[in-house]
Amino acid sequence: MKISENSAHHFRTCNICEAMCGVEISVQPNGTLRIEGDSEDVFSHGYICPKAVALQDIYFDQDRLKHPVRRTNGGWQQIGWDEAFDEVAQNLKRVQAKHGRHSVAVYVGNPTVHNYGSMLFLPGFIRSLHTRNRFSQT
Repeated sequence: MKISENSAHHFRTCNICEAMCGVEISVQPNGTLRIEGDSEDVFSHGYICPKAVALQDIYFDQDRLKHPVRRTNGGWQQIGWDEAFDEVAQNLKRVQAKHGRHSVAVYVGNPTVHNYGSMLFLPGFIRSLHTRNRFSQT
């Protein structure tokens, strides 16, 4: 592995699709990222597609949300995580109370299937909604 004093290397898995390619991400001194395939990854063997290279476009996107927000009459207002989760829960309850439990639908697919937290906690959350409307990429 090539490590220079002016950059940091991280080995990750691209989570954009189900292929889960191994990537080596080098943070350059000027703040840019160099994304290459991890030649030691047992599945992808150093191969990555253009989506993996585009991870930096997502990371540096000026419109990327980095904290929860709430829409107000004046635009968007930053709120805390606890407040955001409370608001989501209240609105889910409100919608189901007004329109029935099947008024809420659930989609499970990429990239949620690549996240341990989602895999562990999503089934219980879906059951708690009591909705028959479940969708996936398959």
